[in-house]
Amino acid sequence: MLKALDRETRRTLSQQELNGILLAHERLLTYQKGAAKAELAHARLDGLNLANRNLAEADLSFASMVGATAFGTSLERAILHCSDMRDSDFSSARLMRAEMRGASICGARLSYAKLDGADLRAVTVAYRGPGAVSNEERVHTVDFSNASLKGVSFGHAKLEGCNFDGALLQGANFKNAQLANVTFRNAVLTGANLSGHAIPPDALEGCVMGVSEEAAERVEHLKAKLAGHCAFVTSGATKGAPTALDGEDLRPLAEVFAGSPLTGLVLRRAIAIGIDFSGCQLQGARLDGADLRECDFSDADLRGASFKGAKLAHAKFDKANLGSLKLPNGASLSPDFSGAEADREQFRYAILEGSPAAIGIPAKIAA
Repeated sequence: MLKALDRETRRTLSQQELNGILLAHERLLTYQKGAAKAELAHARLDGLNLANRNLAEADLSFASMVGATAFGTSLERAILHCSDMRDSDFSSARLMRAEMRGASICGARLSYAKLDGADLRAVTVAYRGPGAVSNEERVHTVDFSNASLKGVSFGHAKLEGCNFDGALLQGANFKNAQLANVTFRNAVLTGANLSGHAIPPDALEGCVMGVSEEAAERVEHLKAKLAGHCAFVTSGATKGAPTALDGEDLRPLAEVFAGSPLTGLVLRRAIAIGIDFSGCQLQGARLDGADLRECDFSDADLRGASFKGAKLAHAKFDKANLGSLKLPNGASLSPDFSGAEADREQFRYAILEGSPAAIGIPAKIAA
């Protein structure tokens, strides 16, 4: 397909022309005057900057975006059918339910991108044609690390050498995909279809699968411990008892936590993927090394909480209080995100007292 596209005459746009089209599309999405839908099918956008824009539902089918920058851009439900995304930067982009069948993603960076429900059937990371070395297939690693790819179909996709380390792949379908030299270390593979693929054990190191029978049997016991901790907090330490749930699989309790008074709770190395902690009181909590990917901490009180070494990809911190906790002895305790796996974009709407770097929030991932 790409060999034919290379011979095709595309409409080449300048950065200035593209900026005008992007602005008109964003006006369309916000019901403003001067609006027009971005019709970028067959356009040549090589090397241009589309970062942090809103291109939801735009048509980029057969477009050439070689080396383009689209960091943080919203492309929800966009059409990228047979688009050329080689060596582009789509990290932290929002591509939910995007139509990407037949796209070339050779060398693309998609780390921390959100592609839930996207159609990636027949995508390829190999390319034969202009730019290939000695006219041989050029296979560059595609970086899907820490991306969210829930429910994605990879049917017949050529994914040789792809990096899915840390990715959220619940319900993803790899039927008939080519997976040579692919890594899934620390990925979440609950419900993913990898049948028929011989993945080496080291490429699956640290993967998270479904909830075990043992974890399911501990649900009532863990609920009781949490209830005791809540009673301890609300009674001023006259009832209940503080609790630690170190190393526990908390996924069966996903709906139990929201809005709860859990000051000082200890969840070190716990598996808590996708749990709703919104509105929780978690002042001084210890969540070091916990797997908190896709958790919702919106509106939570996280003053003085420790997230050292935690996995936080796609966790939400909108309006979360990340200020310092005043201690009875007059000292203060700041939140600690040192060593955590996250993207600074996740903290854009959090409540901070100083700079993100001061409490260890990782810098923006490299473009």
